[in-house]
Amino acid sequence: MNAKTKDGKTPVHLAKLKGKREVADYLMSHGVILPTPAPISMKLASADVEKGRTIFTHVCAGCHHAEPKGGNKTGPNLWSVVGRDKASVPNVRYSDTLLGWEGVWTYEDLNRYLFGPMLTTPGVMMEIPGVPDETERVDLIAYLRTVSDKPIPLP
Repeated sequence: MNAKTKDGKTPVHLAKLKGKREVADYLMSHGVILPTPAPISMKLASADVEKGRTIFTHVCAGCHHAEPKGGNKTGPNLWSVVGRDKASVPNVRYSDTLLGWEGVWTYEDLNRYLFGPMLTTPGVMMEIPGVPDETERVDLIAYLRTVSDKPIPLP
């Protein structure tokens, strides 16, 4: 149920991505475990934003801009992502999974998603391993907080 392909895809991720709801529901009810990373909100104040910028450049910048009016690449522009409604950037094709995840991007939502998008949120189009290292993920989220005209307050 929780096996992964060489590139990290799981059966439930593939079923959801391909629109095989019955198969995904079956897998979910028969032992699929979706990982949940530990909360990170209280660690953001001591994060290294410059390290987060470097991580963004190496891991995210190939598919995402993070500047005002930077436009979209393969993925949406991440300017002001913290606190923005999920799946809300115009002219971006979102997965049904992400479209169904309501609310705004909180620090903890980003923590969960970026931990391993295909693992924590099966069916998303962002098919990358994510940022499993907690310190790197905290630094990245702290950086994403700064790419905004009005950064959301830290917890």
